[in-house]
Amino acid sequence: MTNLLSQANSKENREAFLDRIAKKAGRPRHQVKAFTPLNDLPEQVLAGKSGVELLTIAKENAEEVNAKVVVKKRAELEDFLKDYAQEIGAKRLLLPGVKPAKWQEYQLDHWAKATGIEQTDCWSTELSRMENEQLANQADLAVGFADYLIANTGTITVVVSPEQGRGFNFLPEHYLALVPKSGLVASTRQAVTKYEQRLAAGSLKTSAINFISGPSNSGDIEMELVVGVHGPLDCTYLVVEDL
Repeated sequence: MTNLLSQANSKENREAFLDRIAKKAGRPRHQVKAFTPLNDLPEQVLAGKSGVELLTIAKENAEEVNAKVVVKKRAELEDFLKDYAQEIGAKRLLLPGVKPAKWQEYQLDHWAKATGIEQTDCWSTELSRMENEQLANQADLAVGFADYLIANTGTITVVVSPEQGRGFNFLPEHYLALVPKSGLVASTRQAVTKYEQRLAAGSLKTSAINFISGPSNSGDIEMELVVGVHGPLDCTYLVVEDL
């Protein structure tokens, strides 16, 4: 089936399909020219800022979108997560179904096996999408992984994967993302460029990339701002300083 889909979506088939449409329409096909930017303004966003300055800006902009940035070293993560779960009264936790090496990288392999929370579930490739999303919907807290923190907008980026699917970030009551400090970038352009490079190199395969700027904000009801109407009540970006 995969081979048939690949053949059907081949460049030759696409070109033949578009040629038929143009012929039926009685006009030549449009020729799309390569995009040429008018200026380099996207590259100039926060240009020349140091890592310390970018982190300060990221914290300020995250607060503007009702998200919280916390900076910790790997050795401090386990204690912080235990305290945070106790603070919000989490009884059901959802974790991504990543390999043990990922938790070891963050020195959280022991915590992932014994979180201290009443019930811990994992987003699993062995479950159906509906079953995974049901676990996410029942979770008080989801702790997952993000790739980049964009200083200019207070946004994190998360790749959709079989181990951390689409509903993982948006269905639990509270959401916490682990972000390596090396993933701190100045602008959306920088984050997108890094993803493009990884996709071109074949080191990344995904169906979607989520850009998350805090919990959802709604002011539709009598112009009163309500946070977390369409997703988690709050978002915490846990920046790992020594990664």
